[in-house]
Amino acid sequence: MNRLASLVAISVLCALAHEVSAFSPPCTPSSILFHRFRFSAALSSASDDETDESNEDKSIEMESYNLSDIDGIAANSGTPTNTAKSGVTTNGINFDAHDIPIHTSVSGDAGPLWKEELCDEGDLCSVIPHRGRFRKRVLVLCTGGTLTMSNDPTKGNSLAPVQGALTKYLAGMPELTEDPEMPEIISHEYKPLIDSSDMGPGDWAMLARDINKNYFFFDGFVILMGTDTMAYAASALSFMLQNLGKPVIFTGSQIPLREPYNDARKNLIMATIFASSDTISEVCIFFHDRLVRGCRATKVNTSKLKAFDSPNLPPLADIGINIDENLHLYRPPPRGSFRINTAMDTRMITLRLVPGFDDASIKAMINAARQTHLKGLILQLYGTGNLPSLKDDLVQCLADATEAGVVVVATTQCQTGSVIMGHYATGQKLLGAGVVSASDMTIEATTTKLAYLLGRRDLKIEEVRDLMTVDLRGEMTPESELPPPPLASAYQKAIAKKNRSRRF
Repeated sequence: MNRLASLVAISVLCALAHEVSAFSPPCTPSSILFHRFRFSAALSSASDDETDESNEDKSIEMESYNLSDIDGIAANSGTPTNTAKSGVTTNGINFDAHDIPIHTSVSGDAGPLWKEELCDEGDLCSVIPHRGRFRKRVLVLCTGGTLTMSNDPTKGNSLAPVQGALTKYLAGMPELTEDPEMPEIISHEYKPLIDSSDMGPGDWAMLARDINKNYFFFDGFVILMGTDTMAYAASALSFMLQNLGKPVIFTGSQIPLREPYNDARKNLIMATIFASSDTISEVCIFFHDRLVRGCRATKVNTSKLKAFDSPNLPPLADIGINIDENLHLYRPPPRGSFRINTAMDTRMITLRLVPGFDDASIKAMINAARQTHLKGLILQLYGTGNLPSLKDDLVQCLADATEAGVVVVATTQCQTGSVIMGHYATGQKLLGAGVVSASDMTIEATTTKLAYLLGRRDLKIEEVRDLMTVDLRGEMTPESELPPPPLASAYQKAIAKKNRSRRF
């Protein structure tokens, strides 16, 4: 009887959805299953960090797509499709006639690493002995970078990563092996070790998968890599790891660990300490004397030990004689279950404008990129997001790209501050062309966030644009907390000051 009542209820809901939507196909088993998927996705999204009220309302709407359409397989359901210049969309869903670029890594996944017997002699994986099970466990994943480098005679005596060096050094560090307050450490070196310049979305996805496989067996994670693209990797993992409830700390060094004087030893020890913290539930970077949020960090120096900074957010912790933590800046614990989403659509370009640029060349490049199914365009503009007001043809080109399904995002070339679209007349034109503001996000966070959202095939292009202006992982300051724009009235400044005082 209960089963019959359930079937009747499903049939009623499906019939109601058919009446609500003029594009709904007949009620088939696959469409019923997808209705259930949409409802469950809407309920779970309430606990996800990347859901605002408007997006939640959109997710609750019942949409009747067949599962074969969702999988990108041609179906006979009669569901209408709209063809755009940049690809194919089904009722606005972020589909494309061409698949998302497949990113791979030169290294293989580490897999489960929580058991000592899994570390065979042939594998570069070591378990540092622990004294009692009261100690926490931290997994150290090493991809390479300056920290593991040494002079290689076969390469002109230049610096190159040395396989096995980290495992050897970790075993000989008494700070990690003899101090009972330090966590138990399991380390894994990927083969081959690579420079961070060679890392990309495939390697970031590999790290996310390994964290996912070992998530419930460790209290935290340390990722060792080169510094050149560390901010990009940390930003990418901030978005890939949804509902993260444990610390993931990136670190590296400017001087190799093998040198008598180096910054690698301190960075490694402090990253391990923060990875065993109970209060951190996000992706961070520790470098030199500070802990910064991963999706707020950027590399600012190539020759000094203080290589990273967080321009628009204070450090989460400062290291001196004591560890001074800014606990009010930490992300709150997650409200949902941990999961990962590693697909990233990198069909995008970034343009940094300079005075006197040839807009004809830029228009030709944008139009050519659209023929190769461009999905995202990031503009690094002047000041608060301004473009020369006399470049009407370029603005029209941006409007055409937006209409064709390209997400156009405006960032600022300034290291600190925010994009304030519409404050000046030159920026108002961009709003009319459908350009989205990146607020105070770094270029690293902007690019990885856009690639992550475009890789989410369950989002419409309009939803991608909306979510680019929503704080998902602490990567941007909410609009209500931003400082007032230049030449703002006294009333606007007072309201902004009042909003900032309510932040904590």
